Amino acid sequence: METLPDIIELGPEEEGQRVWSAALAARMSAPTDLVDLCSAVDLGLRAVEILVVHRLQASKDQFPATIAAQMEIPLPEVDTHRDAVGVPSTLQFTDVLDLLSAEELDCVSPGMHRGWEDRRFSCRRSRVTARETLGITLDEADRNNLLLLSAYRNRVFRTPPPLRIVTSEIFDAFDTLVPVVEKLLVG
Repeated sequence: METLPDIIELGPEEEGQRVWSAALAARMSAPTDLVDLCSAVDLGLRAVEILVVHRLQASKDQFPATIAAQMEIPLPEVDTHRDAVGVPSTLQFTDVLDLLSAEELDCVSPGMHRGWEDRRFSCRRSRVTARETLGITLDEADRNNLLLLSAYRNRVFRTPPPLRIVTSEIFDAFDTLVPVVEKLLVG
């Protein structure tokens, strides 16, 4: 077995692909392993976060300043205090879902749309920019499936038990995630 090099540089494209490959591998064994089921969800959503922020760099200046600021790419070096105490302000999965949603759908992440613009206008304008850049628009059913994955991710990884997991819901919702990531990888 090869050992890892002393320093590893992770770029967004390679990391998105690596994380997505790990999500698919975990999904394959998820029917018999709860840890892999939870890992598939977490890694799949993380792949989307990475790839969307990366792909939106080309049009970052077309977004309101408050959203563009969340697309800033941090320095690659880890700073013990800065990175341990707080997570840099970046687009989270629900923010990404908001940007990928059809224009007429309600805003999923209203806190992302702040500043001088009306939230509804900012939301619509940002969705148009995201659609033109990424070529992805989620309808209400697909968005709800992906919100369900986000809900499970939050409950499994960010909230203490008890928790009831309905595995069939996760498997069905994961099927919605696959074409989204595939489109982001091709983009």
